[in-house]
Amino acid sequence: METLGIITALIISGLLSYIFSLFLVKFAYRHNIFNNLEGRNFKEKKIPRAGGVAIVISMFISLLFVRIVFSYIFKGINETRSYILLFFAVLIIFTLGIYDDLKGANAFKKIFVQIIAAIIIYLAGFKIVEISIPFIGTKSLAFNLIPFLLTIIWVVGITNAVNIMDGLDGLAVGVSFFAALSLGVLALLSYQYHIVVIIVVLLGSMIGFYPFNFPRAKIYLGDSGSMVIGFILAVLPMAKIHRKVSLAIALMIPIVILFLPILETLVTIIRRIYGKKSIFTADTDHFHYRFLKKGFSETKTTLLLIFISFLFSLTGISFEFVQTKLRLLLFILVCLIGFSLLHYLGYYNLFPKKRRRAPGE
Repeated sequence: METLGIITALIISGLLSYIFSLFLVKFAYRHNIFNNLEGRNFKEKKIPRAGGVAIVISMFISLLFVRIVFSYIFKGINETRSYILLFFAVLIIFTLGIYDDLKGANAFKKIFVQIIAAIIIYLAGFKIVEISIPFIGTKSLAFNLIPFLLTIIWVVGITNAVNIMDGLDGLAVGVSFFAALSLGVLALLSYQYHIVVIIVVLLGSMIGFYPFNFPRAKIYLGDSGSMVIGFILAVLPMAKIHRKVSLAIALMIPIVILFLPILETLVTIIRRIYGKKSIFTADTDHFHYRFLKKGFSETKTTLLLIFISFLFSLTGISFEFVQTKLRLLLFILVCLIGFSLLHYLGYYNLFPKKRRRAPGE
C-alpha cells in the first residue's frame, strides 16, 4: 500500500513542477523578469530566477495531498511537531531565497536567517547526536553544546554548498537529485515511508523542473530553490529511525553522498581566505567555471560533475552494507578522487612555493 502512495507522490509532484515551471518561464519572459547576473556568470542570456517557486509549491501541495489521501503512511509517527517545525523552517529558507532573488540580501543576513532555521531544526529533534570513527564505530556525543554546534554548522554548510553549485545550467539540480535519491534508498531500507515520501516529492519536483533547467536553461533555481534543496538534504540525514540513530547511521555517509558540494565549499572558503578576500565574495573560480575555462562545454561540464556526484552517492549507499574498516577504505577512495579533481582543475597552484632569493638580489 505504501508503494502506491510513494508512486502517486512522485507523479503528482513531477506534473505540478512541470506545469508551474512552464508557467513561470512564460510569465517571466512576458513581464521581462530576469536574473541579475552580477558579473559572476558566463551566460550571455538573461534567465529568470524563479525555479524555486515551482519546486517548493509543488512539494507542499504534493505532501498535503499524500498526507490526506494516503494518511496510513504517516500512522505511528509520534513526531508530528517535529515535521511541523521542519515545514516552518523550510518556509523561512524559502522566504529568504525569494527575498534574495528579488531584492538581494547580503551574506551576513542570509547566514543569520539560516542559523535561525537551523536552530528551529535542532529544537524539532533533527540533530547530530553521534559520529562514526574509523575502527572504533559510532559514538554518541555526550555534551549538548557539541550536537548543537555541529547541527548548525552542518545545516548552514550544506544549504550554502548546494547554493554554490547553482552556477551552471542543470548542475545543482543534477547533483542534488542523486544525493536525494541516495537518502531515499536509505530511508526505504529503514522502512521509514514518511521520510521516503518527503524525498520522493523533492525528487519529483526536480524532475518536473529539470527540462527547463538543463543546458541551455530557460529558468534558474534561484536562491529560493537551491537553498531549500540544500536545507532539506542537510536535515533529512538527521531524521530518526527505529534504532534511534540517524537515518544514514553515521555522519560519514551523508558526507560521502554530498562530498562534491562539500569539497567545493571547503575549497571556496580556503582559496578566499588565502586570497585575503571575504569568504562571502562572489567569483568565477568554482569547479564548473574552471572546467569551462579548460574548454569544456556547459553540457559536458554539467554531465561530468553530475556523474562524479552519482559515484559519490553510490558509494554512500554502499556504506550501509559494509563493515567499518571497509568504510574507511571507501572514504579514502572518495578523498583520492576529490584530490585528483582538485589537481586536474589546478587548485594546488593557489599555493605556489616562494622562490628563494639569489645572492645579490
